[in-house]
Amino acid sequence: MGAVHGVVLKYVGLTAVASAALALTPNTSYARYPLVVVAVTNLIISALFIADRGTFLLGKDHRTGRSPLPYYAVWAGFVVPTWLYTKIHTVLGTGHGIPEATEVAGGWWLGGRYADKAPGRPDRWAGCLDLTCELPERCMEMTDAYKLVRLWDGAPPSPALVEEAARFCVAERAKGPVLVHCAHGRGRSTTVMCACLAKAGLFPDWQTAFAACQLKRPCVRLNAKMRRVLEAWEREYPTRSKSP
Repeated sequence: MGAVHGVVLKYVGLTAVASAALALTPNTSYARYPLVVVAVTNLIISALFIADRGTFLLGKDHRTGRSPLPYYAVWAGFVVPTWLYTKIHTVLGTGHGIPEATEVAGGWWLGGRYADKAPGRPDRWAGCLDLTCELPERCMEMTDAYKLVRLWDGAPPSPALVEEAARFCVAERAKGPVLVHCAHGRGRSTTVMCACLAKAGLFPDWQTAFAACQLKRPCVRLNAKMRRVLEAWEREYPTRSKSP
């Protein structure tokens, strides 16, 4: 759970920084309002994250991959810092082992929010699996089939959702290249990609698939919870389909 705890510290930290700044800001200053928004929204997000509940509250739509504008307004204190962090992380990471997306096996792409900017990417993906709840989808116009599994950063889906997502990806891979992405292409997306590659019959188990992903994309990581979910998935869904 270490990596999950590390993620929630970002939200707790934003709450603490905003609260400290609020204490130093005069009561008559208009600057208090955005500080209150940041402190309160990130405190709520921290609680939801720890409980692993409430991803639907951000309003991300399964059809469009985006949230209606009112949701962005309500959660601005969380989404704006998150978007900025993701952008900065991508800019600094590109060229230092964290590319926008990587083809980890033939036609299987693993990446982050900015996968549409990945060098050498296909013109279109047959399928796009989006594992974020906090970021609007950028690849909708270049994919034929889209599936959203809303997850908090650092948190894996349940074994049942892993199986559902893997089935979707294997079916779409029969039609063309597939993209599996989260915010940075490190944890959430890697969890499901390991299941996809095993489900497709390319590797005998998720551990071997993970080693193959690491070889192609060294930045990938699986925290303890992600590993437990994959182990449970293999026990509960032992049948593997063959790649098309």
